[in-house]
Amino acid sequence: MSKIYGPRAVNCKNKYPDADCEALFGGPVKVNTDGDRDAKCYKNAATVADEARKELVISVCPKTCGYCCLTPPYNCKNKEFPRITCSSITEDMCASAKWKDIITQDCPNVCGFCQEGSCVDIAPGCAKDLTICRNVDMQQFVKEYCQRTCGFCAGSGGAASAACGANPNCANWIRNGFCDSRFYTEEQKKRYCGKACKLC
Repeated sequence: MSKIYGPRAVNCKNKYPDADCEALFGGPVKVNTDGDRDAKCYKNAATVADEARKELVISVCPKTCGYCCLTPPYNCKNKEFPRITCSSITEDMCASAKWKDIITQDCPNVCGFCQEGSCVDIAPGCAKDLTICRNVDMQQFVKEYCQRTCGFCAGSGGAASAACGANPNCANWIRNGFCDSRFYTEEQKKRYCGKACKLC
């Protein structure tokens, strides 16, 4: 099965001029194609996969190598139940001040808004392993450093702030003890079934 480069692979800017990136790391990847990215994007001179090289490329020439989705502004999760369909967001919507708050809260990785607002992950890699959000031994860490990913933001400063949710599955979840469960945070309960759990 081949992988096709989607728009998110190239929807950012290189820090170096595009011509310099192409000279250093080869020709750019093209959206809707399945060609391999140039080996210089992830291998060293000895043609060995090199994680340090890949990290360098992500930081300076992500567009050329198709790594935009791995840069901090684009590397976060969208809201599980967004108010809008994230895949329908256009460049014009990303540039619109009228849409910015909604997109930042619901679909931040589409427009590169992952670091917008006051609700951000301070530690790198929070979104790589979501089990840390529920791990009892990690709670102090995630509440301080992985607030956006794990849904621990208060107020309206970012994607993880909880609205008073009314998920269609609430009735079933409540019968199974969702509102009283200590497995879920108050923020999660409020976000998914806030009305039914009488949290807002």
